[in-house]
Amino acid sequence: MKKVLIVEDDRVMARIVEEVVRQNFPEFQILESVGTVYDAREKIHAEEPDLLILDISLPDGTAFDLLRKIELLDFKVVFMSGNEDFQKEAIQFSAVSFVTKPFDYSDLILAIDKACDAINESDYQRKLEILLSNSDLPASARLVVFPTMPASDAVLLSSIEYGEAIPGGSIIHIEGKKDLFVPRPLRRYEQLFGNYAFFRCHPLFVVNLRKVESVDEYRSAIYLQSGIEIPLDPRKYEVLKDRYNQALA
Repeated sequence: MKKVLIVEDDRVMARIVEEVVRQNFPEFQILESVGTVYDAREKIHAEEPDLLILDISLPDGTAFDLLRKIELLDFKVVFMSGNEDFQKEAIQFSAVSFVTKPFDYSDLILAIDKACDAINESDYQRKLEILLSNSDLPASARLVVFPTMPASDAVLLSSIEYGEAIPGGSIIHIEGKKDLFVPRPLRRYEQLFGNYAFFRCHPLFVVNLRKVESVDEYRSAIYLQSGIEIPLDPRKYEVLKDRYNQALA
């Protein structure tokens, strides 16, 4: 039987999580929950859980402090974070499971399902290592993990020129490198990168404004520094202009 460890200092929240696991994942043995980095580290070494449901903010440190203290990250993780947690995007960039507190039960169930699906992923430990690296870096220097086949690809956020929506997913166009097909809708990355000078310039395109050379309002076109031309929805020209000036500033 697989084992799950809940690391949460709020006892009421810990009991809620335990009940969700008990009702929906009978294949897991629920270990006694803990609420500190120190106790979690001891429990992980003693019990070797298969899954951690891990709050980011703990009384004696963070989830990242805990993971850095573990020599072999041979378990999967569902992170829980508060609405204002600035590390939430670092987790999303690394393509691992998380839920925002307070959460609907269905959100937690889906996050646990996603982590369970990752149990046989050969590159999952690499995702956690990228997460730990990302948590210390400004967004422009972070790696983004894209779920490609057969495993995943990690790309510098700052190297992405634009994303293109296609049937069945997206194409991520990367400066000086081969394009990536990602079986995820472009809107997911529009939301994820929206705070970092990426803009939905057209129903089929999201552009990195820091890669833009010029914009031609009359031709409804955006020209990138690499010489690539992508279309512009004329209705978005004024908003694009404002966002572009902000990106340059």
